[in-house]
Amino acid sequence: MSIELRPLGVACNIGCQYCYQNMHRDAGNGYTSYDMGKMKQAILESGDSFHLFGGEPLLMKEDDLEELLRWGFKQFGENGIQTNGALINANHIRMFKQYGAYVGLSIDGPGKLNDVRWAGTLEKTRAATAKSEAAIEMLCEAGIKPGLMIQLTRCNVSKERMPIMMDWLREMDKLGIHSVRLHVLEIEHPAVRAKYALSIEENIEALFAFMELEQELKHIKFDLSTDIRDLLLYDDTDVPCVWRSCDAYTTTAVHGIDGQGLKHNCGLTDKEGINFQKPDVEGFERYVALYYTPQEYGGCKGCRFFLACKGHCPGTGIDRDWRNRSEYCGVWKKLFTLIESQLVEEGQTPLSLHPNRKNWEVDLINGYMRGKNPSISCDLLELA
Repeated sequence: MSIELRPLGVACNIGCQYCYQNMHRDAGNGYTSYDMGKMKQAILESGDSFHLFGGEPLLMKEDDLEELLRWGFKQFGENGIQTNGALINANHIRMFKQYGAYVGLSIDGPGKLNDVRWAGTLEKTRAATAKSEAAIEMLCEAGIKPGLMIQLTRCNVSKERMPIMMDWLREMDKLGIHSVRLHVLEIEHPAVRAKYALSIEENIEALFAFMELEQELKHIKFDLSTDIRDLLLYDDTDVPCVWRSCDAYTTTAVHGIDGQGLKHNCGLTDKEGINFQKPDVEGFERYVALYYTPQEYGGCKGCRFFLACKGHCPGTGIDRDWRNRSEYCGVWKKLFTLIESQLVEEGQTPLSLHPNRKNWEVDLINGYMRGKNPSISCDLLELA
């Protein structure tokens, strides 16, 4: 379970044009004040460590930020923060190091490759990007290796810009960065799709290029290649929630806590821009329906990768409908097929080709119908 503490809601110092939180801002649900006592109490009730999230959490007063990091480290022995990096200063870095904070930094590449993360004008946008790039170097020099989160768009992985991206990632690798999470763009508005979204084929081409680059890098591992390999090797222990079944109305993997201690869902599923309160009981009707619904009607029937993929994140459902499988199904099938063939060449039997796969699928569906969310590695399989 991931606890996203959002003291200032989705307030941010920049305005990423594709941001899935823009619906909240447009609906007037974007900003909030915070109460330290209420936030701490809600975290204790959730019973797990938290990472600061936004919007941009570094908009907080530095004294309050330090209080939260100090308290979180004392309670749980760790902290985390997700930031665009443009506001990071020496005092922040001192806090991160002192209080054991893992830093995730959202950036789509250097210079013009990051222009979609808009700051009002091109000049201000480039200046903010330069600060984010400098922050990465400052963090690495301090011994903090941030994890990078990259959204794939026409702005950063088009054919003419991909060489710049590749060279930049080689530089990131030299800095010792090891974790890079690649996100196929979640699209919330037709204008974003028209201007920035890649086609299925373009996404596949870009992801294949990243996987090829990974072979020459010393430190960096891209999440998608390792996650899919783990899934096909029967291990879903550490894969992210997009592969683990999710009730869009009560996202178990992500608990959002706002500045007043109220609990919310993962923002990827809030298509209406409303911070719905979390129900106590989750359901898995989506996955039962996907399993039995033909693919031409938005389902997954007959797909040999269903046990591993499960239709992917409901936030990317076809036609922005969480009941459908991901609109990027074609991308995931290509990646699963590639890694499946690699495993076969290594002499291994991937989950998708195992003779007992269909029986395990039945067990999975029966678990869903009982209100359970079975794990491949822990509940369905008995592996030596």
